[in-house]
Amino acid sequence: MRRFNVRTRYCALALILSFQFVNANERPLVDGGIGDKPFMTEKKGKTRIGGYSEVHFRYGRSDGVTEELGFEAKRFNLFSYTRVADRLQVVSELEFEEGGEEIKLEPALTFRGGIVLSPLGRFNLSHDSPANDLTDRPLVSTQIIPTALSEAGMGFYGSFYPSASARLAYEIYAVNGFNEGVISDSGNGTRIAEGRGNFEDNNNWPAFVGRLAFSPQAGYEIGVPLHTGAYNAWKIEGLTVAQKQELTIWALDLEVKWRAFELVGEYAGASVDVPVETVLLQENQAGVYIQGNAHFGRGWLNALPESVFTGVLRYGVVDFDTDVDGDSERRWTWGLNFRPNAEAVFKLDYRRGKSLDPLSNEVKGAALLFSAATYS
Repeated sequence: MRRFNVRTRYCALALILSFQFVNANERPLVDGGIGDKPFMTEKKGKTRIGGYSEVHFRYGRSDGVTEELGFEAKRFNLFSYTRVADRLQVVSELEFEEGGEEIKLEPALTFRGGIVLSPLGRFNLSHDSPANDLTDRPLVSTQIIPTALSEAGMGFYGSFYPSASARLAYEIYAVNGFNEGVISDSGNGTRIAEGRGNFEDNNNWPAFVGRLAFSPQAGYEIGVPLHTGAYNAWKIEGLTVAQKQELTIWALDLEVKWRAFELVGEYAGASVDVPVETVLLQENQAGVYIQGNAHFGRGWLNALPESVFTGVLRYGVVDFDTDVDGDSERRWTWGLNFRPNAEAVFKLDYRRGKSLDPLSNEVKGAALLFSAATYS
């Protein structure tokens, strides 16, 4: 019998209190975000439990060699929501990734404290698999912005309404930020995703993350996120022991919904102070994705009057060193999915792409993906 070794990368629990009245009729800060789960709209009971699950089948080839073939239990998430009073609520998300190899908690409220879901791009705030139309997350949202990015910290969010339909929303938090894994934990040089999980601050100095988003009306929004702070242990017990090295990520995200069509996208750039200038430690990185969705066939199946089909096209690229040629990856993805209702989806995707190493050696690849995801 096969024995499974479940590794807990990080697990945390936090109690978050809200001292701002929450209007139940107000539209969520981000569609599909932590405050916009299907189970939260139910009227029964004080505490509500929900979640979602996702399973993949993958068949991928690169340069004629099969690299992926098989099934994967990708994610299983549990949500809880408790309205203690109008001014006191507790929301949390427990996420099991890669078949249980990662465990993390993603809580959030008007005043947030503990492990917060960083507002570093719209996709990081709305990354639930049932809410997204393709199986894989965008390249920029995994390589430059390491979705799902959760950090220890605290801060505030809120909204202003310049007019009846327009909204200006903000989020800002002081967080622990990234650690030295950004440059030390990858054999490929600077990799921002390797520096997350800094739940015990390695330098006793906060980083800051925030997002300002303007929506002229529901269905149209542009957001400007920023994350900046030191990632190395430059200060220990109040004493400066090394030169401070900073990591800054800036981004721009977009959402447009018009009738049966959607256009979403995100750009992110990163600047990393490195201890020495070498070809193995990249200082400047960037990435972008643009995706179009077209919904059709709503109610074609009489037995499923809420069902709808969606055609999807996405282009994404990341450049791990914008100062030189090579060291990049680009990908096209075509998808067709079917939703029996808004809370469940079956996805069929085909993707093609190529990557270049630092010496501009090219590797081409393609993959066929099928997945199913549902809230519960």
